[in-house]
Amino acid sequence: MPSLEEIDRGLRETEVRARRAFLINQLKSMGVEYTRDGRRLEECSLYTLEWTHIEAKNEAARAYGEE
Repeated sequence: MPSLEEIDRGLRETEVRARRAFLINQLKSMGVEYTRDGRRLEECSLYTLEWTHIEAKNEAARAYGEE
């Protein structure tokens, strides 16, 4: 029987995978395929994906405000 720590670790890994998949889908729907440093989205950590998503949303908001 798995310990509570193993269950917790498994749940965190599942949540990270789900969040990464969500961010990758969101970024691709915004036309973003690569990070600023040229890496494919699938190669990036959750942290990098979060920042890339924030940057893409900020760029979209700035572009909207300029119209």
